Amino acid sequence: MARSGTEGRGVLEGAFALMEVLAHGDEVGLTRLAADAELPKATAHRLLGQLVALGAVQSSAGRYRLGPRTFRLGQAWHPARALRAASARPMRELASGSGGLSVSLSVPEAGHAVVVGSSRSEVDDVFPLHPGVVLPPGSAAELILTASAPEAGPPQGWSRAAWSREAARAGEQGMAFQYGQCVSALSCVAAPVYSDAGHVVAAVAATALDGRQIALLGEAVVRTASMVSANLSRLPAPAARPRRAWESARGPADRPPHAVMARRH
Repeated sequence: MARSGTEGRGVLEGAFALMEVLAHGDEVGLTRLAADAELPKATAHRLLGQLVALGAVQSSAGRYRLGPRTFRLGQAWHPARALRAASARPMRELASGSGGLSVSLSVPEAGHAVVVGSSRSEVDDVFPLHPGVVLPPGSAAELILTASAPEAGPPQGWSRAAWSREAARAGEQGMAFQYGQCVSALSCVAAPVYSDAGHVVAAVAATALDGRQIALLGEAVVRTASMVSANLSRLPAPAARPRRAWESARGPADRPPHAVMARRH
């Protein structure tokens, strides 16, 4: 029998919830997977079986990890190309100047702060900051992004008043600090990246195990974010797509259907 739309969405949400849990661990058992994904154990087991059959998840001795198909799909994700190009050198210089420091670039996405670029360090043993990771609610990067969008609601675990105060402070200081509020062992500081129009489009953050190290890095992170903003303004505009022969000879109304589909692909 065909699933209803509601059931279909529930299945997809459950499958992605399981994969989100797996993205934060090497190998995870069924009991923890079901608990962390907030799914009944039987449902988690059934969905995992389907994901294993599709190659999205691998199973060994009752434990699960992301599979090669997920890896291949992930390699096709290239978000924020201009931002990543503008941030590569400034972030690398900041990370190399401070041992044990992880530097990341995050953008707003569907009400969350999502990492699109990062450097590796011992921080990844506590919380992996690789591209595609959604930062925990209330991160310093999320504060920076929220400060430019005051209409955004507070993240989980925050009252609207408390979050508004923190966001206002971040906007005034041009940086935001968090000491163990999101992940107990980690501290971080973030600063905004601006577009040519003056809009906050991303946040550069430095994360470390030692909060004392972070307390001294505020100005360095602000300078790094400013360098990214400057680099972003100097990048050439994307080249216009060359016109095809039939486009020069015909108007939009004469455009063949297969060409329209190709552009949507």
